[in-house]
This record gives sequence, C-alpha cells and structure tokens, in this order.
Amino acid sequence: MNSSSVRLSLALEQGLKSGAVGGYTAWVREVMRAVAAEPRAVVLFDSTIREPTDLLAGLVRRAFQDGVTDRYESTFAGGNRFVSAAVAARHGVDLDQVICTTGATSAMAMAMRAFVRPGDHVIVEAPAFDLLPALAQEAKAQITPLPRRAPDFAIDLDELAGLVRPDTKLILLTQVHNPSGAVLDPSALRAIGAIAERVGARVLIDEVYADFAGLGSAVGLSDAFVSAGSLTKVQGLFALKCGWAVGSKANIAAMQAANPQGDLGVSKLSHAIGALALEDMAPFDAHWRGVLAAARPVLQSHVAAMIADGLIEGGPPAVGCMYFPTVVGVSDTLQLASWLWEADQIVVAPGEFFGQSGHIRIGFGGDAEGLDVGLSRLHAALRRRSVT
Repeated sequence: MNSSSVRLSLALEQGLKSGAVGGYTAWVREVMRAVAAEPRAVVLFDSTIREPTDLLAGLVRRAFQDGVTDRYESTFAGGNRFVSAAVAARHGVDLDQVICTTGATSAMAMAMRAFVRPGDHVIVEAPAFDLLPALAQEAKAQITPLPRRAPDFAIDLDELAGLVRPDTKLILLTQVHNPSGAVLDPSALRAIGAIAERVGARVLIDEVYADFAGLGSAVGLSDAFVSAGSLTKVQGLFALKCGWAVGSKANIAAMQAANPQGDLGVSKLSHAIGALALEDMAPFDAHWRGVLAAARPVLQSHVAAMIADGLIEGGPPAVGCMYFPTVVGVSDTLQLASWLWEADQIVVAPGEFFGQSGHIRIGFGGDAEGLDVGLSRLHAALRRRSVT
C-alpha cells in the first residue's frame, strides 16, 4: 500500500471515530491531498456543480475593469445591501427578512445560537450531511434522528409528528436532500411547518441545492421555516463564500439579537461579485443546466448497467447532482471506499459519513467525460470485487 493509500485509509478511520463533528470534512481534506499525488485518481463524490470560471472572471472584469462597481461597499454594518436586496427579491420577502453570511454553514450556526439552548430537543434528518448533527451536538442539544428511508428518502409526516416534543426547538432538514437528492414537495413542507408550529419549533432548512428543484423556498410556506442558502453548490461559485439566511421578521430579528456582531467574516470583495451574480443569474442557471444535461445521461447509462449486473440498487434522483445508491452485498462502505482507492484510485463518499452504511454518495456535477471514465472504472472494480 503506498503512502497516499495509507493516509486515505487512516482518514476514513479517523473520520468515523470523529462521528458527525468534522469527520467528513477532515476526510475530504485528506482526499484532496491524496488525489493531488495520484495522476490516475478519479473523484466521484463531489456534490458541487463545476465552477464556471469564465463567467466568474467576466464578473470580476465587469466589476473593476472600468472603475469600481458600486456593489463594492462596506459589509460591516450588516452585509452587502445589494446581496440582501437580490436575495429578498428571489425569496419574495422584505429586506429585514435577510441576513448576509459567509455561506450557508454560517447562516445555520447563527440560527442554532438563536433558537437552541443546552438541553433543548432537536430533530435531525437521517441520513444527513454531517454538518447538521454537528451543529446540534455543538449546541449541546438532545438529538433525535428523523429517518429518511431508501429508496425514496421521503419524510413520514406521522413519524415526524410522533417525534416532536413540547421541548423541541428545531427540526433540521436539507432541500434538496443531501446525500440522496430527494425533493420535499410544497405539500410536505407545509405539513412539516404545521407540525413545528404546534410546539413553537422552527425548521432550519439548508436550501443550498433548492434551485435544482425549481420549487422556490420553504420560507413562503410557513413562518416556522428559516432558510440557509448560498451560491456555492448549484451555481458552483464556492470561491465567493456568499451566503444568507432568510426567514420571518421575528425569526431574523431573533437571529440578529443572538448574533449582535453579525457575521464578521463576510468579504467586501466576494460579496460585491456575489451581488452581480445574484442580479443576473441567467448565465449561471444556463451553466448548471448545461453541466447536468451532459452528465445525467452518462450517469443513467452506467447506473443501469451496474443495476443490471446486480452491483447497486436504487435509481438516480430526478434532480440535482448527487446519487446515493445501495451497494449490493456490502455493509461496510468505509472499507469499500478504502479498497476502491487502494485498488483503482477511485474516490467515493462512504455512507457512514452520512449515518447510512451500505451506501455510497456519487456526485455528477463535473465534467461528463471524466464522469464516464470514473463510472466505467467503478463498474469494473465493483464487478471484480463481487467475484472474488
């Protein structure tokens, strides 16, 4: 086993021992180091649309080529007002219903400080992106998982209603669901909001993937919802660290009271560029749609072949750039991920990082040609492993 394989295997082990708090993030950092040292490496786990570097460069030129854009302003007093105005317009809310943040993670952390005290009850969807249970753990909350079961990863509303308690302060969800790509339709979201309202709880919903679904924000469906969003995932503008929180006036006021300094990490420069992107999203929408139009048929073809060979189960979701299949006959997908890297320099995200062993997360928001190569190698590796 070479040094990069050793490091990656250790990262998998340490990630699992770390539990929800930082395990996945630490693993990704080690993956990037290992991939940089392996010319044959193929990354199949990334859940972000490929960065539109040409569009981003064009925005920067537009902002500074002929002077300095008026979007370049101080963010100290409460974020970039042009970002706030654009986000408010997208959500159909007033300006005082928006907080600018460095990203969705910061928005969710601010919400946790506002709505959860040590010992409070928090419900977290499962499987889940590890940030969600990590935030609840850091708040010293009592945590109850809300199962989202394969193959459709829907939410059983009766089950949720049975989990809610008088001391429930927050329900943590993602839309589109990370890691499965499942979508909660407006009727389900309204019902979830009503369940939360019965006990005065909020629903903190990470909507960084919501544009894929084209259903609008949950914030308009119930005052229980607080939405966290950013330009990072769908638009691929992760370099900007441009995010926000949106909610009712009362919920946003509560977040501001709990975070009187706001988000001091907001960048004057990146949010100026973010404002320009938000004010004209059409090129970025065309970008992600074009990426997925090329990548999705590639994914579907390989998935059909792997299902036919009895290697995986569960079809791709209808929207988004994530896929979370069951690997047939495999319960320990941490071990599988280590084997795939050691045997063929393939990186997939093991389901254990999302609280769901036996699954792997595959991302397909990148280059279609690279995806084709990667999935071909994954198919061959799984077939080889199934006969040994």
